[in-house]
Amino acid sequence: MYCKHLLAFVFAALFPAFGAAQTTADQSTSSGASSTQRRSDSPFLGSPEEELRSRAAIKHAEESHQESLERADETARLGSQLFLAFEHHQTLGREELKKLERMEKLVRKIRGQIGGSDDAQVLEDPPRELTAAFSRLAETSEDLQKCVVKTSRHVVSTSIIERANKVIELIRYIRSFKRQ
Repeated sequence: MYCKHLLAFVFAALFPAFGAAQTTADQSTSSGASSTQRRSDSPFLGSPEEELRSRAAIKHAEESHQESLERADETARLGSQLFLAFEHHQTLGREELKKLERMEKLVRKIRGQIGGSDDAQVLEDPPRELTAAFSRLAETSEDLQKCVVKTSRHVVSTSIIERANKVIELIRYIRSFKRQ
């Protein structure tokens, strides 16, 4: 019984509001503005196609950011593995060279995704020994990883680009050291 009275009250309250909304919509349509024009004038409403495109763009940006995070994690892991391997064996084997190559590709992708370019940066104060170079590579790659984690996907970070360039230059330096 109580539900019937509540339902009747709700309908009574809604019908006058519905009628007022109907007359307002009729007035705006009669003034020459179509519903699509009103929708495009509003900054919050758009066509379903625009909404789908914007949702897809947001999803793509989130996926790209997640990929950058994964690449940064792998870069830091490879940097520490390379340091430990060189510290233990005191030589660069085929496996270490492959890891260096993989690390460089990952860092280039991180840098490219953020919008960084392929500027040749000169390595400041290059290490004298290969052990020190691997140590700095491990530190810099870990620093890059921390910076990527801290940075939002909405930000273009010059500090990430600078760190990525340092990692790439250290890799180049280590490769040139190997040839000597």
